[in-house]
Amino acid sequence: MAMVQSAGLILIGYWVGEGAPGWPSPSDFVDDAWDLDVRDEIKDYLRRGFVARAYMGYSPCRMCGKSNGSLELSDGTYVWPEGLAHYVADHGVRLPEPFVAHALAEIEFFENAERDESWWRGQAETGGTS
Repeated sequence: MAMVQSAGLILIGYWVGEGAPGWPSPSDFVDDAWDLDVRDEIKDYLRRGFVARAYMGYSPCRMCGKSNGSLELSDGTYVWPEGLAHYVADHGVRLPEPFVAHALAEIEFFENAERDESWWRGQAETGGTS
């Protein structure tokens, strides 16, 4: 399946509900056989997104009714509701492969990236003025 390219952020993890017709149902994405290690990595990745927007009021989980946050998080490519990690962790929702592959590649990049200490060490010499 090809991913649709967008000039903006790619939205993921919004679900059908009262007042929100036309979205997918999270129950259609449940996969109890999904590798638990990968699932945990995706859950953690979702929780580490940066805040893109904050809303007034909480969104309920479409599966259990739990209050599921009021933030929208992003990694600069995708944007998702704060509670998406809950669906992955607590309900076994397996997100589409293009997102999973993207998240795993980002995790690997940061785990393996070289660290350049020269600029920061140089701040000791300049007192932070450069």
